Amino acid sequence: METVIILHGLGRRGASMQKLANAIKAAGFQELVLDYPSTSHAIEGLTEKLCEMLPAEGRLHFVGHSLGGILAKRLAKRMGPARRGRVVQIGAPNFGSELAARAGVFSKVMGPALAELHPHEGEDDSGVDIGAIGGTAALAAYSLITGIDGENDGKVSLRSAFGHAPEGKKLALPVAHSLMMQDKRVIKAVVEFLHNGQFSDS
Repeated sequence: METVIILHGLGRRGASMQKLANAIKAAGFQELVLDYPSTSHAIEGLTEKLCEMLPAEGRLHFVGHSLGGILAKRLAKRMGPARRGRVVQIGAPNFGSELAARAGVFSKVMGPALAELHPHEGEDDSGVDIGAIGGTAALAAYSLITGIDGENDGKVSLRSAFGHAPEGKKLALPVAHSLMMQDKRVIKAVVEFLHNGQFSDS
């Protein structure tokens, strides 16, 4: 049985991913929700800590919400081709977020990873099979507060959530950032990508 590593977002806990984990288990995968100290380390430090928590054998898929999606991609890159499964990102700030720049005042609470989520040009995703889900539920007027242009989920723009994902591997849904990982449409899409490597509705 293949294992799906499930990663929560910044400032959250593994419990926030439990509904999704239950669906992944029901779909025939071995699920493993990892709690990690998201506010205590920079992204590379978090990646190192999570590497120590991974199963030593077997093929691994990764599913992550927000910061967890960025970490999911980094962990997958560290797997050899034989062990590297698919990655599903849920509202991941692949190109950072304008809101992170405005929220810098909260860095003492949210930790050093927040500073690394300022807008940037993205990372090299070559060799990783990534499915990206982005939300579009934020009202246009809300952009005056967040500074995010275009469709977004209230924290991450659709462009950033999609990153470098090609057609068929990116999906926009009318969901908001904070609870999107618990939305039944998102959960269905995650399971679909884990099985098929694409989104049928994209």
